[in-house]
Amino acid sequence: MANASAIAIDWGSSTFRAFLVDETGAVLAQTSTEEGVMQVPEGRFVDVLMNNCGNWLEEHGSLPVVMSGTIGSRNGWRETPYLPCPVSLKDLNHQSIPIENNLNLDIQVMPGVCGNNMFGCNDVMRGEEVQIFGAMDTLNLENALVCLPGTHSKWCEFKNGKIVSLTTFMTGEMFALIRNSSAIGRLVEDSDFDEASFLLGVEASRSEAGLLNALFSIRADALLGDLACRSRASYLSGMLIGREILAVCKAMNAIEDIVLVGSEALIHKYSRALAMEGVQSLSVGGNHAFLTGICLLKGV
Repeated sequence: MANASAIAIDWGSSTFRAFLVDETGAVLAQTSTEEGVMQVPEGRFVDVLMNNCGNWLEEHGSLPVVMSGTIGSRNGWRETPYLPCPVSLKDLNHQSIPIENNLNLDIQVMPGVCGNNMFGCNDVMRGEEVQIFGAMDTLNLENALVCLPGTHSKWCEFKNGKIVSLTTFMTGEMFALIRNSSAIGRLVEDSDFDEASFLLGVEASRSEAGLLNALFSIRADALLGDLACRSRASYLSGMLIGREILAVCKAMNAIEDIVLVGSEALIHKYSRALAMEGVQSLSVGGNHAFLTGICLLKGV
């Protein structure tokens, strides 16, 4: 096995993902659990780290540990600042925060980013900024609109090598809330993705009646046997994602390159919905973007 150089950790609200990397950034080993920040009791973060990565440290010695994500929030291990836009790679690197620990490990946590969004309101993010720099480096781009779909989808303007604005949509969270807690939840329990139903939902998101009325139409159409789709969950997903993309397209005067960063499934959904608005996109896998960003930051 190649010599390990560092441990890179993407520690969000719901998941813990760790990667053992060598001096070139290649992944030697990785692990993922549901021990997100919100699931870890206060004072137990070091226990989660050692339970998941302790064997790597035993085998390879005292490796540096670089973390990003919600682990740097006020609910995390140690709160790090939000850096105001515009933010460069150098800014992130210089503002990382060390965490004192009884293991004598060099543990660094990346800061977050804050700024105005495309609608003129305040916005914040933690963790996505590392993926953005990694994705832009992968594609060798200096300017783009970068979308990171997920529980809280982020749309970030990247200009001249810097993050200059960020806009968040609670699309994934709203999907989960509607599915689990709303009056139409029992109607959207199916889980298999159906592309035709998804695209019908994207089309429905354009209704002049607005999203709140369109959502109730799922219930009314189902009760009356008038919902022309095979998967109501896919239809709902298309409706929410379509509304998000419609808002972005209306807010942006000119869209050049759009870069999607995330899982293959979400990239497919967003690229299809964008195509319906006549917008093409590039894509980078989320893990690749994260690891590339970490390696850029810390010179792994």
